[in-house]
Amino acid sequence: MRSILSFTTIVLLIGVTACQTEQTKKQYFEESPEIEIAKKAVKAFEDGDAETYRSCYADTVRIWQNQYWTKFPGKTIEEQMELFENVHEATEYYRNEGEIWEMIIQNSGQNWVHYWSETHMKFKGDVEEIVLVGFIAFSVVDNKIVYESATFDNLPLYLAEQRRISRGVEEK
Repeated sequence: MRSILSFTTIVLLIGVTACQTEQTKKQYFEESPEIEIAKKAVKAFEDGDAETYRSCYADTVRIWQNQYWTKFPGKTIEEQMELFENVHEATEYYRNEGEIWEMIIQNSGQNWVHYWSETHMKFKGDVEEIVLVGFIAFSVVDNKIVYESATFDNLPLYLAEQRRISRGVEEK
């Protein structure tokens, strides 16, 4: 009986050891070159550095903001650069806080950089700071962002626009 128990233990140990030596594919990262490219783009947007911001994106990039990517064609980089200019012309400041970064590699091999933050901004002439909680997913290929999907709460922007309209009406 003792020899059967010893044999069984040895077989189990060999089996467990064999499974542990099999290479396991790592699919979650907190640091990677892809994360650094996405960080560079976010920082350039925050700083108003249009040249650096543009350099992070492939010419063929598609960008979705609060849209489901399978139903809408997404913005081109030219359309995104217009938004970039409009945001920086209209705001006193724009900064991100509480940033969280990660990258995952799907079983298909496609990587996605995930980013969560609070964006703090104030429109010129407005009395209130706007805080947007958001999430962005970036797909990076050959050191360029090829897809970006951002989801954030639009209500603070809507309320700021309503304040602007109210002031405009009152000023007349």
